[in-house]
Order: sequence, then C-alpha cells, then structure tokens
Amino acid sequence: MPRLVLPFVLLFLTACREDVRMLTGQEIQSLFTHDRKIAFTRLSFAGSASLRVDGTFEVSIPRLGEDTGTWWLDGDRICSRWAEFRKGQDLCALAGALPDGTYRGMFAASGTRLGDFWFVD
Repeated sequence: MPRLVLPFVLLFLTACREDVRMLTGQEIQSLFTHDRKIAFTRLSFAGSASLRVDGTFEVSIPRLGEDTGTWWLDGDRICSRWAEFRKGQDLCALAGALPDGTYRGMFAASGTRLGDFWFVD
C-alpha cells in the first residue's frame, strides 16, 4: 500500500510547485537602489518592513511587535540581523520572483520556504 501512495504524493507535490525564478545578487541589489517598504507573510505571521539603502531596517509584526536591524547582500543571498526577534542571530535567505510579481524568500542553507513578500511603495 505505501508503494502505491508515494507516486500520488510526488505527483501532487510536483503539481503544486510554483514557478520561482531565483534572483542573482545583482538583481536583488537593483530592487533596493532606494529606500523600500515591503509587506510579507510567513506561516500565520504577517507584517511590514522599511528597508533603507544605508543597510538598516524597521519591522512591524502585529503578533510580535516592532524591531530594528541591519541587512546586507552576501553574493546571491540577502542577510539580516534583528536586534530582538532573532536574538541578534544572522539569517541569510535566497530570493525568488514569482509570476504574479511577488517574491519568495527561502532559507539559504536548506532551500525551504521562508515566506513571501511584495513591495508596497
């Protein structure tokens, strides 16, 4: 029985996979040539962030509160260090563009989905 289920699960997962085009570091940098505001979702969390060209950001997540931090590019990864939420730990993510004009962040180490974001300014 498990051998019969596996092909259907794989077919279902393949059919649900969205077409994400991974961005290069240059493409990411071109998105942030001026201060930008983004909105994002991750699991049951949603919020917004203001990213500045000087490498700082402010974030607001209604379920968690507000925080500040720094961000930078490392090759094709966008990295951040939050003052409080992540206890000062670095987080680096890959970014991909979706056909609908939104973007998907993925953990750089594993490639798993981190969340989706879009520009609001």
